[in-house]
Amino acid sequence: MTTIRHLVPLFLVTWLLNCGIAAEQPNLLVIFTDDQADRAIGYNNPEVETPHLDALGRQGVIFDNAYVASPICAASRASMFSGVFPQQHRVIALDHKQFHAYRVGGDRSEQTLAHQLNRAGYYTGFYGKSHIGKPTNYGFAEGDDQGGYDDTGAFEKANEFLEAHANGEQPFFLWLAPRQPHVPLLPEQRWLDLYPEGKLALPENYRIQPQQISLNNQGKPGEHFQRDSGYRHNHRQLSAGPPRDKETTREFIRAYYAVISHLDHQVGQLVGKLRSLDALNNTVIVFLSDNGYHLGSHGLGSKITMHEESVRVPMFMTGPGVPNRFRSQALVSSLDVYPTLLALAGVEDAPRHLMGKSLIPILNDPTTSVRQTVFSECVGVGAATGEGHRMARDKRWKLILTGTNEQYLFDQSNDPTEVVNRIDDPDMKPIADRLRKELFAWMEQIGDREVLRR
Repeated sequence: MTTIRHLVPLFLVTWLLNCGIAAEQPNLLVIFTDDQADRAIGYNNPEVETPHLDALGRQGVIFDNAYVASPICAASRASMFSGVFPQQHRVIALDHKQFHAYRVGGDRSEQTLAHQLNRAGYYTGFYGKSHIGKPTNYGFAEGDDQGGYDDTGAFEKANEFLEAHANGEQPFFLWLAPRQPHVPLLPEQRWLDLYPEGKLALPENYRIQPQQISLNNQGKPGEHFQRDSGYRHNHRQLSAGPPRDKETTREFIRAYYAVISHLDHQVGQLVGKLRSLDALNNTVIVFLSDNGYHLGSHGLGSKITMHEESVRVPMFMTGPGVPNRFRSQALVSSLDVYPTLLALAGVEDAPRHLMGKSLIPILNDPTTSVRQTVFSECVGVGAATGEGHRMARDKRWKLILTGTNEQYLFDQSNDPTEVVNRIDDPDMKPIADRLRKELFAWMEQIGDREVLRR
């Protein structure tokens, strides 16, 4: 089969030659976790035991300001594979059936990431949690939606995939989507033992229960609903839904970190497999999560809001062509992964529908940026209405529009825990006006139903 493996961009050729690696298309591995908060990784929080992920991140570029297109599972995942925001691909909240246009035979099937990399000469595979249907239905050559909350099956399949394709004629693209650390949390005792009981730090903005304001609402617009989540261990069910006292919150965080340490161990074994197959030096690894998690911040569990804990995730890239030991402060969107992978694959003309930006300029110079503002939305919770939360965030300020059209302005430099709303501060009016203008322009661009009602 003829491929375009040698048709790579000049910048990648230069990098690969500098690394002593043949100028071929790199293999691509994306590890996409479920509900992993930005502070739930060791390089951001020394309480968390993730030695393998820490080592990988520090070998490449860590993106300290990475935000998801939507902080809810199915919507976020559909955005990763379509390259657009939820109200564009129509999988808002958890309504995965709306992804039908991107499935085989649909009028947007050629727009999926897997389809584009198939065309670029890659052999594509997916294992783990899909949440939007069978992966082969939206472009992957092989794959399945794996069950099991410890991800054993997904990692076994990923290892089999690498054994079969790591040294094949085609480069590979593997999307590995662990379910961890999504609830229910089922850590083995050896991972719990890494974390002393009752000792873990609570978030600075911890509350026993949330304020009854629209900013904290995780249900339909106008409600004051906070989602529950649970931890089940030794036949005991612990609800982490509000109100959550300090003991309950610490016990949940302990189990949550323990599950992530298990995941880290599995990632380490997978990297070892790549190394043993002599494929690690020609594989770009991208790591991120579908959304964050509150862990008691603002009195909340779960995600869905536009708080930093919900919408910001850990993210890094490592491998051929990626600089070593950099931490980029640039604003990054999860939508940027799609065009970046295409660029690394040597695709010169990315599809015009993509809403993300290639991160290649940051890989060339980790001190640079590709955008001034990043956006996110979480709409349609409880009903496919298009109503819900939106966000525009620049390097210092964040403007949030809630499901009942209330506005919040937070100073990320001086108030990173988002407890002081500055929207009514007269001195902040120019900042609020600018971000509001950007937010409404973006809402119009994506066909936001809230804008259409105005």
